[in-house]
Amino acid sequence: MLKAKVENLGVDPNTGGVVVLLRAENGKLLPIWIGALEGQHIAIALAKEAPPRPLTPDLLLSVLDMLGGKLLRVEITELRDNTFFARLVIEHRGIEYEIDARPSDAIALALRVDAPIYIDENLMEAHAVEEGSIEPQGGVAEA
Repeated sequence: MLKAKVENLGVDPNTGGVVVLLRAENGKLLPIWIGALEGQHIAIALAKEAPPRPLTPDLLLSVLDMLGGKLLRVEITELRDNTFFARLVIEHRGIEYEIDARPSDAIALALRVDAPIYIDENLMEAHAVEEGSIEPQGGVAEA
């Protein structure tokens, strides 16, 4: 797994879709096209803003906290049928649990609690893009 951070969040000028760009520790970039609402959740977290009412990621983290759990990390694991997959790694009472998640939701959660984001090395190698280019290579959407 390669540690990554959110490099940028923007609108693809070709499609009008929202894209989150992750930069791995090896310098490579992975674009993931996401929904507008999910993009808003990430943008709010990047800006360190506190919405007047909890958004879905805030609600999930509140419930997790009340139950004594902690988000340890997020892992972007694979691309299957043009859809990226991720998982949340949560610790509760000394036990780690892995929970299937959409990358956009996982990233929004990780940003809120400063949890690390990791990308599978094979996934990054197969779907990384060059600096300045966010052309889809294979599938880069999220369901």
